[in-house]
Amino acid sequence: MEQNQSKHIDPTEAPLPLESGGFTLGAKERLKSKKAIEQLFASGKGLSVFPLRLVYLGVPAAQTPMQCAFSVSKRQFKKATDRNKIKRLLRESYRRQKPHLYQSLSKAHQGMILFNGKEIPSQEQMDKNMQELLKKWLKNVSL
Repeated sequence: MEQNQSKHIDPTEAPLPLESGGFTLGAKERLKSKKAIEQLFASGKGLSVFPLRLVYLGVPAAQTPMQCAFSVSKRQFKKATDRNKIKRLLRESYRRQKPHLYQSLSKAHQGMILFNGKEIPSQEQMDKNMQELLKKWLKNVSL
């Protein structure tokens, strides 16, 4: 009988709160506005860590420290299923790095992460590339 009892999870033992600084990626943290995306590409700065590219722009006070969008080239990946898989990998990698990113940011930003590779990467490879890209970006932002 004891095996079937559900385990009680103490919220104070959670690694981070499930707010904007936690391991979630909510709707308010995603960049969806067409106007904001156009402005991002018109006046934003960019940097790359192959196969990823980040275009970013500092913005006045926002609801979250970082709003982000993800994109994969239709020219490189003709099938929507392949593009969607890569976008899922991108979002998951970003979501895992987000708590560390939020601790380091001093002002709000908007960004778009683009995938420029020719093959679908593994999750481990994507995590490694995302970590390198975000470290490089934080170095540039803090200058």
